[in-house]
Amino acid sequence: MRFWELSNKDVINCKNGHRLGCVGDLEIDVCKLCITDFYVPTGGKYCGCFGKKSEYKIPVGAVIRIGVDSILVDIDEKKCLVK
Repeated sequence: MRFWELSNKDVINCKNGHRLGCVGDLEIDVCKLCITDFYVPTGGKYCGCFGKKSEYKIPVGAVIRIGVDSILVDIDEKKCLVK
């Protein structure tokens, strides 16, 4: 799977059904040659323009399933939110 295919998928939290956004970036362990985390940016407070931007750092171990149009994860949103 290519990165642009991942970036077009919605990331959904299975704990509460919230849509977190789409994959914006990846963290890769170059020694092991594997993806360690997905980064999902959140919008600003108003229309994505105002307020501080933040993102979710989602470990690969929290991914339950990568489907055709979505990625299902099981995370505590407060713990994964990075400002």
